[in-house]
Amino acid sequence: MAFIDGHPNIHHVTASERLAQIQLSKDINPIAKVKVPGGPRRPCILIRSSPWKAGTTETPWHDVFDLDNGRILYFGDHRVDHTVPVGTTQGNAVLLEALEEHQGPTAEQRALAVPLLVFAAVSRNKTPKGYVEFCGVAVIDRAEQIEQQAKGTSFPNYRYELSVLDLSAEDDRVDWAWIEARGNPELSTADALKLAPHSWRQWVEQGHAAMPEVRRRAVRPPRDREPVRQSPESGRELPLLLPASREPGVSGSVSRTPTESSAELMVSVLMDRLRNLRVHKRNGRQSRHKPLALL
Repeated sequence: MAFIDGHPNIHHVTASERLAQIQLSKDINPIAKVKVPGGPRRPCILIRSSPWKAGTTETPWHDVFDLDNGRILYFGDHRVDHTVPVGTTQGNAVLLEALEEHQGPTAEQRALAVPLLVFAAVSRNKTPKGYVEFCGVAVIDRAEQIEQQAKGTSFPNYRYELSVLDLSAEDDRVDWAWIEARGNPELSTADALKLAPHSWRQWVEQGHAAMPEVRRRAVRPPRDREPVRQSPESGRELPLLLPASREPGVSGSVSRTPTESSAELMVSVLMDRLRNLRVHKRNGRQSRHKPLALL
C-alpha cells in the first residue's frame, strides 16, 4: 500500500527484495550486518525519537533536536529497571559500536561505518502514534555516560552527540538504493559508497575535519514535507526516496524538534550560534555594543 491516511507508507518506500522489512518499533533499530571483504558491514541503523513519551518511565530522557544547526542530543536505551551493565543493552551496544566506526582514522574504515537514519514521531489525525518524519542522515561525534532519574532512582545511560549531514545536493532526500547496496554482500564497499549522499562521501574521504562543511545548515527556504505512516504493507512502485525535513529559519535560528530545554544546550551548539550572531555594521565596520553586551 503506497499511502495510508493520505501519507506515504514507509514500508512501501523502503521495500526491498534483499533486506528484511525495516522496523521502527524500538528507538534504536539496527539492520543486520552482511559479510563483505574488509569486514562486516551494517546497512544502516534507524533511530527514532518519540517526544510524546519523553519524561515517562518508559522513556525518561528528552532528546534534543537542533536541525537548523545539524545537531542532535540523543539518549540510549538503558532504563531504571535494567540490571545489565550500562552499554550492554541492544541499542547502546550498537550505537557504541557505530561510534567506534565513525571514529575510524582512515577513509577505508569510515567507508564501512554505518549511517544513522534519524526519525521523529509526529502527531497526525489527532494521534501521536504511528507517524514518523525523516530528519536526515547522522554520524556520532561523541558519547558520554551520564546519570538519569526515574521513579526517584538514579540509573546510568549514554548520551550521544550526533551531527546531521547536509543533503541539499540530493534535494533533502536519501535514495534507499544506497542502503540496499550496503546490504548487498556481492557489492564492494567502494561500489556501495557511490550511491551515498555527497556529504557522506566527503565525510568518508576527509573524516571529521570535513564536518564544518558537510553538517546541515538552515540556509534554504521552508518546504512542504510529508510524514510517513508505519505499516506492514510493502510494495515497490514509489521512488525509493526518504524526504528529510528542513525546519524554516535563518542562520542561527533554533529548531526545537522534538524537544529542547536551555539547560541541555550543547557547548558546540552555543558556539555555532555565537558565530552566527547578526552584528550591526556602520560604514563597513562592526559595531561593538552587541558583543560587549553578550560578554
